[in-house]
Amino acid sequence: MLSKYKKNILIIGLLILFSGLSLFIFLSYYNRYWADDWCYNADYLLKGFMETLRGYFYDTTYTPSRYSVTIFAGLLNVFDTLGVQWMTPLTILFWIVGLVFLFRNISHLAGLQVDSALIAFISALIVYFSIYLTPHLYQSLYWRTGLLTYTTPLVLTTWLFVLITRQGLVEKPSNWETALAGVLALLAGGCSEAGTTVLISALGVYVLLAGIGAYRKQTWALKTLPIAVVSLVFAIVALSLLIFAPSTLIRKARYGAPTPLAELPRLMFNYTYAFFVLSVKDYHHILIALIPALIGFVYPITGARSYKFHKYILLDVTVVTVAFLLVAASLTPSIYIESGLPAPRTMIIPRFIAVIGFALGGWVAGSAFHEIWKAQWLQTSAAILLLISFAFPVYTLIQLSDLVSIYSQRTQAWDAREAIIQQALLDDEVRVTVTAIDGLPVGGIRDFDPKEKAGYWITQCAAEYYGIKLDVVLP
Repeated sequence: MLSKYKKNILIIGLLILFSGLSLFIFLSYYNRYWADDWCYNADYLLKGFMETLRGYFYDTTYTPSRYSVTIFAGLLNVFDTLGVQWMTPLTILFWIVGLVFLFRNISHLAGLQVDSALIAFISALIVYFSIYLTPHLYQSLYWRTGLLTYTTPLVLTTWLFVLITRQGLVEKPSNWETALAGVLALLAGGCSEAGTTVLISALGVYVLLAGIGAYRKQTWALKTLPIAVVSLVFAIVALSLLIFAPSTLIRKARYGAPTPLAELPRLMFNYTYAFFVLSVKDYHHILIALIPALIGFVYPITGARSYKFHKYILLDVTVVTVAFLLVAASLTPSIYIESGLPAPRTMIIPRFIAVIGFALGGWVAGSAFHEIWKAQWLQTSAAILLLISFAFPVYTLIQLSDLVSIYSQRTQAWDAREAIIQQALLDDEVRVTVTAIDGLPVGGIRDFDPKEKAGYWITQCAAEYYGIKLDVVLP
């Protein structure tokens, strides 16, 4: 059990982090349809759900080859704009709760004694800064197609590992949970290529470690290896469905020849190394590592077994190595197809992995140094520094508050345009003139475009959805 003052410090930190997460949730009130959303909406309305899903085989207007996006977008579409307003809060909620259950399962499997408040704090810290540091917040969290493509697989993968680790804690592994894990892996893998390569890599690492543990007759490994293997098989099936989709093969012609396989490992290493170098140079990541390091010093990892300094170091090296491999996996599809880095909205995937790496690495390092310096005055000093470090998330929260007016103005413009279109429909008009909404304030999300513009396909999809011709003028 934690002492009262230590518990109060965690509660203060949790309140700050949940205030930031609450602001992210509040901003979802301004969610509306953009870009590819209109094409999905038009197809759901005119073709129905099943025919839209069959677009996997032939439709190249948008990306129906990512079948999970089609499925989840269809479910959200039932609730109209309320669905896109709900998706962000649900994503954040399931993300945090998933991490809490995952860390709890891991701590139990490892025989560690970790307070629930501490697990909640680390989970909230990871989710908050994964969102805060994503290069394109709007597209990754508030645009339906972007969120379902790149953020949803992170949440689904988290819950998949919750199921896997849970099998090590029950008396007898569950067959239905193993089947559910297979379905979850298939859905998580059907969101995007970047998410699927991470999923397969993470499962591959786990199967390797569990295989070694099973060879040594370790109980946790014997119980969790079967479900992990099933999940890996279904994840590989999902990647195959993405790669060999007819619409994917058609789109591949636009990119030209892919990166030669002989060059791929070198580029993967170079891009991943550069990613982490830039992360280390960014003070945000240093502070993300520092806060958990102070946490580890004040609330050290303890358990039934004795943990020496060298074991903590080995664990830290493992965390860093796995993070490096998973970031490389997330970058691989873009490096292979386009010989470059992914679009900014995709970078929430490696950013999440990096934040986990920095946070867990810092936590383990703090616990390691606690083994060396046990003086009470150092404990007190570290606790004071931890309280001071909470100024950092407070500062980020103040910065985020500027987004309220930006998002509000765009939504007001969207709602005003929607009212014009609905009035034209009530008046039985066959066409209506509307104004495009500038995407620059939120990083360039696509909107309606005049006929001569490259984004005119968005206007066509919206016109099909509304059943009226749209003449678009620029603001």
